[in-house]
Amino acid sequence: MGQPLHYISSNRVRFHQELHLRPRRVNHYRFLFVETGHGEFRISGEEFEVQSNWLGLLSPGLRENRYSDSKPVSYLFVEFQSSERLTDRRAVEFEEQDPQRTALIALLKTIHVQRGDPDGCLLAAAVRLMFPEVVQDVGPALDVRLQKVKRLIEAAPDRNHRISELAETAGLSEPHLRRLFRTQLGMSPKQYLRRARMEFAQRLMQQEGLRVGEAAHLLGFASVFQFSTQYRQVLGHPPSEDRGAG
Repeated sequence: MGQPLHYISSNRVRFHQELHLRPRRVNHYRFLFVETGHGEFRISGEEFEVQSNWLGLLSPGLRENRYSDSKPVSYLFVEFQSSERLTDRRAVEFEEQDPQRTALIALLKTIHVQRGDPDGCLLAAAVRLMFPEVVQDVGPALDVRLQKVKRLIEAAPDRNHRISELAETAGLSEPHLRRLFRTQLGMSPKQYLRRARMEFAQRLMQQEGLRVGEAAHLLGFASVFQFSTQYRQVLGHPPSEDRGAG
């Protein structure tokens, strides 16, 4: 696809009373993360509800929404424009069990804190997480030096890569490498390394039949507990769901 994505606005909204926004024509997309509360939406005639922890994307259209006052409401949104249609659906929910959920929320929070995304890189990363099976080349191409580092990590995900060594390989300073990771991948090098290691462990358990203890030992963890804790933090579920404990 390769369409440009343009940041419009973002905000974290909190209130305790009922809020009803009358129908209005909206020409942009909105990432929405409902932290607490309950809402009812209508987009171009299609109705749906959002509850606490709802995370997803709202499409352009004639939009109307109401939040009830049964309990405090808090939500974060990021609005942006895309030169091409991302989906034909009015609302696309990001599944709670998806291991990339934490990464998407972190991207949205980063965009909000920065009050923008000048290069569209963070938005591109968020859209890739939202539509991994459809959107592969949205947004700017990765810096060739970052591509080199990614290939090195992916070739040996079980290795304890040092940030200083990766920066030297790419011919960059450590701060510059960290900036590239943040702006183009939406995460720090450390977060990327952790994800690569945990996804490698996941493949070993699912495809090669390794048990949890064996995967933990192979990756150099001092204990299964330490490995399981990091696995859950990164992928959103315990390793026992991918392979029997052992």
